[in-house]
Amino acid sequence: MTNADHQVFLISNGDFRDSANKVCWPIQRETLERVESAFKSLGREPVVLPGYDRAREHGFLGRQCEGVQAFAHVKPDAPVAVVLSGWAYAHHVASSLQTHKGPVLLIANFDGTWPGLVALLNHAGTLERLGVAHSRLWSDGFSGDPAFMKKLEEWLATGRIEHDASHLADASGLKLSDAARRFGDELAADILAKKRIMGQLDPGCMGMYNAVIGPDKLGAIGMPLELLNQSDLLAEMELVSDREAQDHLNWLVGRGTRFAWGTDQYEELVHGQVMSQMKMYSAAARIYRRYGLSAIGIPYQYGLVRCVPASDLVEGMLNNSERPDVWDPESGATVNPDKPIVHFNETDIGAGVPQRIMHDIYERKGMPPETTLHDVRWGREYEGRFVWVFEISGGAPPAHFGGWDKTHVYRQPAMYFPLGGGTCSGVSKPGTFTWARFYERFGELGMDVGLGSVVDLPQAEVQERLQKTTWQWPIANAHIPGYGRDACMATHMSNHIVIGYGDILQELIATCQGLGVATRVAGDVKDQLT
Repeated sequence: MTNADHQVFLISNGDFRDSANKVCWPIQRETLERVESAFKSLGREPVVLPGYDRAREHGFLGRQCEGVQAFAHVKPDAPVAVVLSGWAYAHHVASSLQTHKGPVLLIANFDGTWPGLVALLNHAGTLERLGVAHSRLWSDGFSGDPAFMKKLEEWLATGRIEHDASHLADASGLKLSDAARRFGDELAADILAKKRIMGQLDPGCMGMYNAVIGPDKLGAIGMPLELLNQSDLLAEMELVSDREAQDHLNWLVGRGTRFAWGTDQYEELVHGQVMSQMKMYSAAARIYRRYGLSAIGIPYQYGLVRCVPASDLVEGMLNNSERPDVWDPESGATVNPDKPIVHFNETDIGAGVPQRIMHDIYERKGMPPETTLHDVRWGREYEGRFVWVFEISGGAPPAHFGGWDKTHVYRQPAMYFPLGGGTCSGVSKPGTFTWARFYERFGELGMDVGLGSVVDLPQAEVQERLQKTTWQWPIANAHIPGYGRDACMATHMSNHIVIGYGDILQELIATCQGLGVATRVAGDVKDQLT
């Protein structure tokens, strides 16, 4: 066997933003060294692409064009491993992997501070949508992790890794109550007849092709797209008066919302940033009403990040039933009073679809209708149970924390949010939740669903989890029986997961089936439906 036959190409995919790549490069270099050591111990010769760039102070791919250039040096049938130790934009490598003929592996660390695991789930969901065969592998120990090494050896020998998927069950073979079936059939018929128009501003945010699904497939399930441009959001913001914005802010303060005010706009939260967010809140609500939308998604990165403060406080406000009224000057009416305006963070339609369906179910059943997506950010054992850290940049509704008086607004981290803006942050209250993820996989639509609970952890444990991840962001400490670390990492179809409080699982399954969406139930709850 020649040296070329021994080669494995390791691709360092990264963020679009050099500021983030510079910060993440030391942990990526460490991860690369550990992955290289693992391959060498199995008799392989790792080749790392791209090389370190002294001017940029990192060795990541930061653009799709750079990914294309890197893959020009890869043999068409060579084994390729994309090594992930922080957030990375999947589309940097996706097009090259679509035409690559050799085996593809996604390798990630499992760490809260350096969330390669989140990037792995994004890359996996993206490749599944594009129809690219690949394998997944994750570890917090690499060559010191026997399970990791066994799976890595399997991939080198066969070109693929088979993970245990016994935690999944096809919902078509499960038993639902007659009441749930009737409920689902009625709601599905209503969606197909009356439609739920999904307003998606500039899809493709953050390189997440798993967040983009074609209008042909969405229209066929009664949830057509209204494709909008974020420049229109900026134009609408210009029409919102300072008086209206200040009234919204006064409303939040009057409800007990806690703002971490400062004076240095480059590092701290200041009044002008929040005033811009209040204008975005009104603008989004007016666009929602103008187009007759059922949900709206704002993609903050890739454009807005250079123009206005963060959208996250806005998103949390929209997703909450109790929120400031927005008057629509065109109709003279209040927009969707006393109800959420369903918002899907990062314009991820794979979250927007289940959020809207779940909202309808909650509303019909007279239950609190608030939903949100979270990143599947990290997790670890606590008192014998695996408890996930679900965390997102701020779009969670205050109802999930117990109200506005339990809501904190911190300045977003300057590395990712140079113009600042506040989060909508809090600790999610204990309780049962229904979760879901909608996706396209090798050309077919699907929905994964299940049940879990937000766990009430000691304050010290919550704070340690926040410090190990992103302390400014809202957190849900979630336990999903039978859907712990390895089960979720093996099959979850996105870096995102949607949750809403209360058990509506059977109604959700029945509605998805009524819409013709193939549905899988994940975790131990599947055994209760057999």
